[in-house]
Amino acid sequence: GMQPVITLNHYDLPLGLVTKYGGWRSRELITQYERYCKTVFARYKEKVKIWMTFNEINCVLHAPFTAAGLLIEEGENKLQLQFQAAHHQLVASALAVKACHEIIPDAKIGCMIAAWPTYPDTCNPDDTLKAMAKDRQMLFFGDVQARGYYPSYAKRLFRENGFEIEMAAGDEAILKQYVVDYVA
Repeated sequence: GMQPVITLNHYDLPLGLVTKYGGWRSRELITQYERYCKTVFARYKEKVKIWMTFNEINCVLHAPFTAAGLLIEEGENKLQLQFQAAHHQLVASALAVKACHEIIPDAKIGCMIAAWPTYPDTCNPDDTLKAMAKDRQMLFFGDVQARGYYPSYAKRLFRENGFEIEMAAGDEAILKQYVVDYVA
């Protein structure tokens, strides 16, 4: 009675896509990933009913090369690049949800978050606020995938760090319409 749970991307971005496109910094990977997912879903639709889009999608903030194929060059805004790559992955994840439900209507597809709580160093309110901010960097990814929108605390983080996420027309609608079935 055991069911396989397949993760579609588990730190295995082909090096050719890193070399050609710069990893998830490029929107082109959304198209590549969607095509890959549709191929895998069609091939295994009779055998697999539980899927995950990305392994520990939030690790783009902790291991940018491993999680997103990012080679960060000197002078680049690292945080902006990481969140831009994350945006591309989040849109790709939503499109994978869409494709999965279309190809395998009885399947469930979710996301996986690397979760570890942050505790403040002291009871000082400044430490507590820093811990909350750190937790939000982790929670952001599940919030977008499960709720379908960028939370206000993320928008504030972008604003406070002097950048905006470049979005194509329709990105927000895709995120809203194709949320995950579960968070792991």
